[in-house]
Amino acid sequence: MFMKNQIKSKNIVTTVSLLAMLTTGCNQEKTQAPAPTAIPVNITTAQQAQLIDSTEYVGTLEAIQRVNLAPEINGRIKQIAVQEGDFVNQGELIAELEPTQQEENVFAADANVQSQIAAFTQSQSELRQREGEKDSTSSQVAGLRADVSRAEANLKSALADLQRATADLELAKVNHERSTFLVNSGVLPKQDLDDKTRDLNTSKATVSAQKEAVQAARSQVQTTKESLNSALSNLKVANERIQGARANVARSKANIDQSRGNKGSIEQELIFNRIVAPVSGIVGDFKKKKVGDYLNRGETFTTITSNNQFHLNVNVPSENLNRLKIGLPVQILNEDNSAVVSGSVNYISPIVDQSNQSVNIKVTFNNNNIFKDEKYVRTRIIWQTSPGVLIPTNAVSSLGGQKFVFVAQPGESESSLMAKQIPITVGRIQGQEFQVLSGVRPGDRIITSRILDLRNNTPVTEAELTSSTK
Repeated sequence: MFMKNQIKSKNIVTTVSLLAMLTTGCNQEKTQAPAPTAIPVNITTAQQAQLIDSTEYVGTLEAIQRVNLAPEINGRIKQIAVQEGDFVNQGELIAELEPTQQEENVFAADANVQSQIAAFTQSQSELRQREGEKDSTSSQVAGLRADVSRAEANLKSALADLQRATADLELAKVNHERSTFLVNSGVLPKQDLDDKTRDLNTSKATVSAQKEAVQAARSQVQTTKESLNSALSNLKVANERIQGARANVARSKANIDQSRGNKGSIEQELIFNRIVAPVSGIVGDFKKKKVGDYLNRGETFTTITSNNQFHLNVNVPSENLNRLKIGLPVQILNEDNSAVVSGSVNYISPIVDQSNQSVNIKVTFNNNNIFKDEKYVRTRIIWQTSPGVLIPTNAVSSLGGQKFVFVAQPGESESSLMAKQIPITVGRIQGQEFQVLSGVRPGDRIITSRILDLRNNTPVTEAELTSSTK
């Protein structure tokens, strides 16, 4: 028992001694503890920058020059002059069709042209014949008019002769009455009465003859006038026939022109057996068509696409319709969110797509062998820009929903620095940086490394200084 107590007393003493030694060592360490070591950090100076208000969408590229090649005639493929994927220049031969039907149509059209030429020649001959008939009838009319004039002159002369004969008859009657009275009175011999009777009878015969002459002259005038009227009627008919013949000539000439035009059109169809590139570009696939296959008119054979210039089509939700305007900046983004192509809106659809309640916009840009037709691309529409501050995302830390940065500020000595924890308000991420809405100003020195090792007022030292202008 004594031995156990003695051993226990020794253990107590030993324990007290050890505690005393530890306490003494701790007091000495506390007294001799050195100052904290400054943490080396990277520091960047916040610069004035442009804050971008933007939205990203998926857009579709549409080649401005992309055409579907289709034959304008029916036929079998005789030759394919290029390979799928070849680059061709405008006007270069793509394929050729066998123009069997078109050649037959050309032969038929040529025969029709010759037939119309023959009809034209015949109508010209008929016109010359009608013109000859008219000339003959015109001469006949002129002669008959002269005959009418002569007949009318003869009638006038006969009437004058009849008038003279009538006057002579009246005088002969008077002389005969006087002679009869004088002879009966015995004044004149009977011979005088005989003479006066002879003269009276002669005057009567002359009047009768002149009347017959007048009647004959009148009949002649009537006959020549009837002949003249008949000739004038024939002349009218001749003129009408000439007009008809001239119309036939004009119609035949028009038929020639029409038949030649039809022939030209058919010959043009013969030219259409050659399918050529309407634009320069890359040949698409041939839709499994090969030499010997039959192509119908209008059937797509292949495509020619030029990737030199594109329309970027973006469907913007209708809630942003009031923000859309011509000239709005648009960017096509790379995988690292950098802009590959920049342009501006040059078209805004006047209607909203009912299927997805979006508005189509277009941006036209030149392609430098970067994109292919119908490719989907990430795009950014920049609604507006404003001055502000951007800081690297790796400089920002979060605590309870609050964003902070550490700003390097002067320490107790001129050469020392301290990490000051500053609460900030941030906006969107722009590239690899936060848009700072409040808390940081241009010129502040932002710590960008070893953020997890820092606390408020932690001493730091500048490992590397970088100053960038955004």
